[in-house]
Amino acid sequence: MPVPAPSRARSSRFENLRLYALSVGVLIGLWAAIAPFFPEFILPGPLAVAWASWELFASGEFFLHMSRTLLRVVAGFLGALVVGILVGVGMGINRQVETFWKMEILIGLTIPGLMWAVISVLWFGLTDFAAIFAIVIITSPMITLNIWEGTKALDTKLVQMARTLRASRGTIVREIVVPQLIPYLLSGTRLGLSLAWKVVVISEMVGLDTGIGHQISHWFGLFSMTKVMAWTFSFTLIMLLLEFGVIYPIERRITRWRPEAKEAFATAQA
Repeated sequence: MPVPAPSRARSSRFENLRLYALSVGVLIGLWAAIAPFFPEFILPGPLAVAWASWELFASGEFFLHMSRTLLRVVAGFLGALVVGILVGVGMGINRQVETFWKMEILIGLTIPGLMWAVISVLWFGLTDFAAIFAIVIITSPMITLNIWEGTKALDTKLVQMARTLRASRGTIVREIVVPQLIPYLLSGTRLGLSLAWKVVVISEMVGLDTGIGHQISHWFGLFSMTKVMAWTFSFTLIMLLLEFGVIYPIERRITRWRPEAKEAFATAQA
């Protein structure tokens, strides 16, 4: 008797959660096993880092700096998303636009993020805009590349069929073009956000006076590995919460029409 689709989905999510927990447990176990062989200023144990992280949360200091970092990431990423969509779609539908921007995209993907972070601070000083500018410059080529590839991969036969049936331009864009671009947009979003987090921390370490990167740099200067790892651990925890609590549910909802890989394979074999 076949298992209903909702039951399969719940079972799959439970299995994923179990594997995530097992993976994290193994990592923490290895950390706890290795830490006693090193002094605390080299590799503090999980309990010491967890306690330092709790102190950051309890004092409210973490949320103060995390809010500044998050503001910079959101502003920079939204700017990069707009640039990436406009340029990527243009490159995908027009060969001259593709040729014009191709070199810039290659350069943007090649130059290290640290260089742009330093240049941004030198240009705009110790301001939020320095970090936002660095995020836009470094992240937009990655998003553009995904949208560009997605636009080139559009099924033009479906568009021609819709035109034959006299579908309006709005219907074609809404029902044919956008659904095909969404997977590429989501992929670009995930890659762009992961890159934006790295860029903002580097920018804050280079010269800004607030944010997670600034705090990591501060405690690095005091040679406190426990505090450095506590800020890193807390920052990573928030990123994971955003990934699995916001981005992943949105992705599942938007792409729920797409079959799971195992289901598609089983259907093809039937």
